[in-house]
Amino acid sequence: MSKKTAQLTAFALPGGESETSDISRLIKKYIFHWPLFLVAVVLAMVGAYFYIKATKPTYPIVATLEFKVPVAGEGGTVLNKSGTETQLDPISNPVIVENEIEVMQSKKLMYQVIMDLQLWARYDLTSGATKKELYKNTPVRFSLITENGSLDGLGEKLEIILKDSKTFTLADEKDGDKDYAYSTPIKSRFGTWQLAKTGEFNNYPGATLVITVRDPDIVTDDFMGKVKVDLENKDAPFVILSTTDQIPTRGKDVLNTLMDRYKTDAMTDKNKEAENTINFINSRLDSLRSELAVSEKEIERYKSSVGMTDISSQAQGFRDIKQLNIRTLNEVDIQLSIINGIERSLASSNHAILEKLPASSGLLDDPTLQALYDKLGDRIAARERLLATVPEANPMFTPINEEIKSLRETFDEKVKGIKSALLTKRQTLQSFGGGIQKSLELVPDQDRTYNSMKRNQESKEKIFTFLLEKREQVSLRYASSISDAEVVDDAHAGKSKWPLPAVIYGAALILGLGAAAAILYAREMMNEQITHRRQIEDAVSVPVLGELSYQESDTPIVVTQGRGKFAIGEQFRVLRTNLSHLHANNDPGRVTLFTSSIGSEGKSFVSSNLAVTLAYASRKTIILEMDLRKPKVSGIFDLNPDHPGIGDFLSGKTSDLGALIQKSNIPGLDVLSCGPILPNPSELLETERLDELINLLKTTYDDIIIDSPPIHLVTDALIIARTADASVYMIRQGYTMKEELDFINEIDKAKRFPKFTIVFNGIRRDKFGYGYGYGYSYGYGGYKNSYYNSYTDREKETFGTILKGFLRRF
Repeated sequence: MSKKTAQLTAFALPGGESETSDISRLIKKYIFHWPLFLVAVVLAMVGAYFYIKATKPTYPIVATLEFKVPVAGEGGTVLNKSGTETQLDPISNPVIVENEIEVMQSKKLMYQVIMDLQLWARYDLTSGATKKELYKNTPVRFSLITENGSLDGLGEKLEIILKDSKTFTLADEKDGDKDYAYSTPIKSRFGTWQLAKTGEFNNYPGATLVITVRDPDIVTDDFMGKVKVDLENKDAPFVILSTTDQIPTRGKDVLNTLMDRYKTDAMTDKNKEAENTINFINSRLDSLRSELAVSEKEIERYKSSVGMTDISSQAQGFRDIKQLNIRTLNEVDIQLSIINGIERSLASSNHAILEKLPASSGLLDDPTLQALYDKLGDRIAARERLLATVPEANPMFTPINEEIKSLRETFDEKVKGIKSALLTKRQTLQSFGGGIQKSLELVPDQDRTYNSMKRNQESKEKIFTFLLEKREQVSLRYASSISDAEVVDDAHAGKSKWPLPAVIYGAALILGLGAAAAILYAREMMNEQITHRRQIEDAVSVPVLGELSYQESDTPIVVTQGRGKFAIGEQFRVLRTNLSHLHANNDPGRVTLFTSSIGSEGKSFVSSNLAVTLAYASRKTIILEMDLRKPKVSGIFDLNPDHPGIGDFLSGKTSDLGALIQKSNIPGLDVLSCGPILPNPSELLETERLDELINLLKTTYDDIIIDSPPIHLVTDALIIARTADASVYMIRQGYTMKEELDFINEIDKAKRFPKFTIVFNGIRRDKFGYGYGYGYSYGYGGYKNSYYNSYTDREKETFGTILKGFLRRF
């Protein structure tokens, strides 16, 4: 708010909206319209009452399921109680509770429940306008033999009248009623069906039933939307199943059947998986038996082909034979070296003394050779003894020499024979050693081939052994398998969940209050007219000089001297005080211009009554009727409209101002009427004669009030504004449009009016809730003196006035 606005707000009537917070204003506004809130709340409460009476109770159904969740170890194994790891099998596979919850919430499972309980057929017992749904205690049971797929969401309704124990009547408005026997197939648009009696049949003689047959898929969706499966605590594997139903028995059956169906399907899936696993193991074992037989046959053939029994021991034997062959070959070489030495010794001298053969030479093994060697040595020794005493040419040496020669030749032949045998043996050993070496060289390749074949066989043997153990393990578990889920609590119903009277009545109260508030808000938002001072202050920066209440009266002058009849008179006195502050002086010659956007906003009424108020304050006042097109001031003061006036002065027809001024019936108040209506008022107002007129009046009067035309229709007020000291713009509650506030802002920004202010006129507090039932310090009211100035007499209220005031609060 501008400084200028803040100053003038203090001049306005006490208790104005500018002094009230937004929240307080909103609350007081709603309090003012309390009858509307009361009616809305009463209607909402009545609706809540009938809703509670008409609504069937809904019961919560709860069941609890526990899952056996083993502790999972690393690598997908399960830890037993001792902490050792055991390999998984299809049956002992740990369950994931979250996955099982999704299974329980699946449509497949719920569809099976619906079909098991036959919930796609509903039975309603009708009696007049009332209807009662039957569940297990239905007198007949509907069976659909064949279906043609024409069932929809609404289903097919069959009206059945239980005629007697043998027949029933099928009501049909189109084709007429027909009687049928029980358990007789009947063809209808949606398929072939029949009715069978139940044990409850005798309890419903002559009853009328409405059987509604719906598509099971749609019924499944309906029940799925009501069933919830929750894991409340992830550390504890307890799953809570819940639903709501108007028939507790049906709700319990749904949850119990759902749990049973889940457990049955889970066991079926587990056993089926175990059976598949056992079948696979058996098939694999048969295949492995064949493969093992082939592998063993290949190893047998390979061993036979390479002459292998045990490759490691056989290789060691080859190594031992090779070492023995090497030792034997070395011995042969030693013997050959000895033989060569003997040959050299014999070849060196025919009579040389032979050295004694070593015992390790191997020659001693031949006794003949040894004897021959010894005899030859003795004869050579004998010759050496004879040579010591007898010359070598002595004939005595001839037989000895011959004998030595003969022995030497015999020995030499014997040595050659041994040498030849040794060379043959040496060659044989060398050849045998080469064969052994080749055999040893083949051992690594044979070992690699054999190990590969053996490894393949052993791998298949391990798999075969593992599968045998696994088959026994799975078979044992299959024979003793139990469900992973156990029912902790069967489905049980609680107290009625809905309707809750406290909640419904509370919601009705809130709904009633909200509906009334919404009506007020919508009504205010849709109203394009200005109804509150706050709308003015929020939209424009022009200060509000004062507020004037709406007043119905037989006379246009509502201000009286002293204690008046109308409370609005005191408001005009406050406006007079604010006008004095606006001019900032009480000097003579103050000129105040009154205008508005359009006609009927009360500028003539306000300017006239303010002039009367100024006159009563002993200020000599004149009011100028400058609405030269549609004058009203003369009529307000009951003066002659044909009397010469402003138009005559401005047109130059007369300069005698005193002859133009008329006396009113209010002391100190004169009127200068417009005179005859002229065709060119705007041109006359632009002449200097207007300035001359105002200057002449300033010398005589304390206040000059100018009633000018509406500014949004003609430009006269803008022309006259040059002569004014202050300007007052009229806004009428419930009449002036909100769009005019933009126009006022444009005028204010253009500075077309001096000391531009606004008067909020015609306030009807009992119609628009303005002020919301509280008055000013003097107790101002509105229409027909519903509230009175404390200085005025209070009229007697009638039933009619009270009723009108009450109805206007809606």
